[in-house]
Amino acid sequence: MTISKKICIVGAFAVGKSSLVRRYVLKEFTEDYQATLGVNVYKYVDQVETLDGGLETVSQILWDIEGSQQKVELLNTYLRGAAGALVVGDVTRPDALESMAAHAEHFLKVQPGRPVVFALNKVDLLDSVESAPDGRVLTDQFGGRALHTSAATGAAVPELFHVLASRILEIGA
Repeated sequence: MTISKKICIVGAFAVGKSSLVRRYVLKEFTEDYQATLGVNVYKYVDQVETLDGGLETVSQILWDIEGSQQKVELLNTYLRGAAGALVVGDVTRPDALESMAAHAEHFLKVQPGRPVVFALNKVDLLDSVESAPDGRVLTDQFGGRALHTSAATGAAVPELFHVLASRILEIGA
C-alpha cells in the first residue's frame, strides 16, 4: 500500500530549494539559477524505513515554494494540508539560521505539530563542513533534525527526504 503525503520545501530565495528537489527526484543538478515563481510541484515515490525497521512506500507530493514571504496569504494557502516541511538555508550566508528559523516558525503557525527537517545547504562551497553553521539551535527550538546538504554533490539529499518522511510516518501526520 502506498501512502501519499504533501511536503513543503521552504526557505529564502536562492538557498537551493529547487536544486535539492531536482537532485532527489530527477537525479540532476544545474548551476543555472531560475527563481521559482509561486510553486512547483513534483511527485516522487520512495521506500521509507519505519520505526519497526520495515519499509513503507510513500508517494511524496513535493511543493517547492518560492522564497518570498511578502505574499503571506498565498504562502499560507501553499502550506495548508502539508504533512511536514523541509526548511532550507544557504550555509554561506551569515543570516542562514535566522532565516531558517523564521520560515520554520511560519510553517508551524499554519501547520502546528507537523515535523520539520532543516537542510543546511551548499556545504560544498565551504572549505570544510566543520565551518558550516551548527543546526542545533534550530533543532532545539523546533525539534526535527538538521543535515548538512549539497544539491551540487548530492551529499545527504536522499537522507534529508527520508528523515522527514520517516518522521511524518512516525507521528501519523
